Amino acid sequence: MKRGVWLCCCLASLALGQTEGDFLDVSIAVFTHAATADPAGAAAAADDSVAATVAAVRESEQRLLPLYLRYRLEQSGRFGAVRVLPVLDNGAELRIDGAILESTGSRLALQIRASDSLGRLWVDQTYAGTAIRSESLSDDAFAEDVFADVFSALIRDLVAQLEQQDTAALRRIKNAALVRYGHGLVPAAFEDFMRQQTDGSFSLQRLPADDDPLLRRILAIREREYLFIDVVDEQYQQFYGDVKPVYDLWRNVQAEQAESSSARTARELATPSAFPRGSYRALQDSYNNFRWAKLQQLYVEEVGQGFTNEVAPTQLALDDSVYKLSGTLEQQYREWRGLLAELFALETAAPAGGTPPAGPATNAAP
Repeated sequence: MKRGVWLCCCLASLALGQTEGDFLDVSIAVFTHAATADPAGAAAAADDSVAATVAAVRESEQRLLPLYLRYRLEQSGRFGAVRVLPVLDNGAELRIDGAILESTGSRLALQIRASDSLGRLWVDQTYAGTAIRSESLSDDAFAEDVFADVFSALIRDLVAQLEQQDTAALRRIKNAALVRYGHGLVPAAFEDFMRQQTDGSFSLQRLPADDDPLLRRILAIREREYLFIDVVDEQYQQFYGDVKPVYDLWRNVQAEQAESSSARTARELATPSAFPRGSYRALQDSYNNFRWAKLQQLYVEEVGQGFTNEVAPTQLALDDSVYKLSGTLEQQYREWRGLLAELFALETAAPAGGTPPAGPATNAAP
């Protein structure tokens, strides 16, 4: 949806009690790693080069996995705009957080928590599965993943929850998201619009009036925030395209290494001595170790190039001014939000006409 149309739709949603179909927008936070997750195995930590690779893998898959989830949610056709953000949107209609519990070439386990803007829990459970490899002729880097079934199970649960929401419930979620975004900008003006319950959920008490100037300023600030979100989206997609093929290679080699190690252990237990030095199997083991080391080196080089996209400076034009942001995307996003908050404070303190802003009028909550 074009951004200007989005602003009009938000105002119409409050004025008429209508939503854009039955679609909820989804905000996915960059995943975290659980303390127990060890993508390359504990034995790898003793090797500095392998440890560097593990760190690169852990860093990259925190973005790769939610990006693939985003793709699958979009492909389902059941949700609105789906965004992966380095800092989660406090005005999200449906928020998804994920922790990587286990990530190897053959197994993936994710702890997923999804909740709507009213604080109601949709999903809070572990999704795990083993790799299923298949050949595909698709040129779309997003289309295939060996753990697709893990994500399919999550999406089924999210869609099942979505189907339990009627039109009125979806409208409340959308309105609550807008109020929570406003509260993030001006807490004093919006603190009475929602009330938190003892179970942690929220209830809407009332809504800003349709012609409330404060509401229109918040919508305008939200529109400006999407400028940066568009930039984040482009950089994340570029990152995914650069790193995903190498990440898949790392997964495959890691699985092969684990299988080879398992087979070698079984052979050693079955025979009283190791392979004779210079034998075919000893040479094969040596070659496999060499191949693994070279692929590790290749991965580190490739992933290093991919990360240059995330730390590239960003320039954004806003109200005839150009802002240059630097650092990681998370640092840039926090800086951009700080600029928007300052801009909102200036506009609110000095509205057109020189008169102080009136307190927000209200509509009854649905």
